Amino acid sequence: MERPPSPPGYGRRFLDLLGTPGGRWLARVLGAAVVLVLVGSVVRQARAYAYRLPCHRLGPGSIRFVDLDRDLGPGVVEALVDPGVLRFEVSLFDPRAEDLVRDAVARHPMVAAVRGVEVVWPNRALVRVALRHPAAWFRVPDGKGGFGFVLVSTDARRLDPAPYADLLRRLRVPLPVVIGTRAQHPDWPGQAWEDLPEQVAEGIAAAGVAAALHRDLRGRAYVETIDVTDFPALPEHRQRGEVRLRLDDGAIVEWGRTDRAGKGVAGEDSYATKLRRLESALASRGSPGKRRVDVRYPLPEEGRAAAPSR
Repeated sequence: MERPPSPPGYGRRFLDLLGTPGGRWLARVLGAAVVLVLVGSVVRQARAYAYRLPCHRLGPGSIRFVDLDRDLGPGVVEALVDPGVLRFEVSLFDPRAEDLVRDAVARHPMVAAVRGVEVVWPNRALVRVALRHPAAWFRVPDGKGGFGFVLVSTDARRLDPAPYADLLRRLRVPLPVVIGTRAQHPDWPGQAWEDLPEQVAEGIAAAGVAAALHRDLRGRAYVETIDVTDFPALPEHRQRGEVRLRLDDGAIVEWGRTDRAGKGVAGEDSYATKLRRLESALASRGSPGKRRVDVRYPLPEEGRAAAPSR
């Protein structure tokens, strides 16, 4: 007895389907999908291999800092790429490469801001930064009954003095020393020094005043020490002064508050007026009784000049 013919299997049905217009379209789609899968697999393998290539990896030695102020000295450039401080490693092919380099450089204690990062073939990163600059030395307790000195930047961050040694050596006059701060100083470079009384901020602003005085006095005097012991003072105690400047010849200048962020004290005059009074005092500083000058308020000579004639 003969068996009835078997129904066509799935393979035959699929082949019959491919013979139709819709089947031919489906075959093209499936073929493209297979190609994409194969290409994707190859790309992933190639990318993984490229990521591992040491010749295309970025690290501290790959960075070139551009547009740096060369007056800062070679020590600054060397410290910027110190692998003990600047720690990172990333592949050139990583789509996050520029961001990872930016984040690593921004954590460097000498960097105030990262202005731009450009990753270039085969293993370079061109980086533009704004560096922190020294503002003053701060005298701090050394924990042994004496004092030490901490270098502080214009944005109130502790600095390692070693990279700035060449710059500090070439200064026309030494940076002023700020004394009288009560807050605990930062323990490591790059750490911000913040204090509620704002003695640190006032000391840095006074260091800016010291630099301006040296410029405007055309080198006739410079500030050696800034005393912020009595800053801030209650209104009834401000008469005795809040910020004192000690000049290189030992003269004490009662400067009062700086013009920092418009926080000058009502009744005290501006920098320009205080400068004019200091110039007048310096002109006769060899005379007896001129070792302490209060430039916050009119000098006796100004009072006589302003007095009405009889």
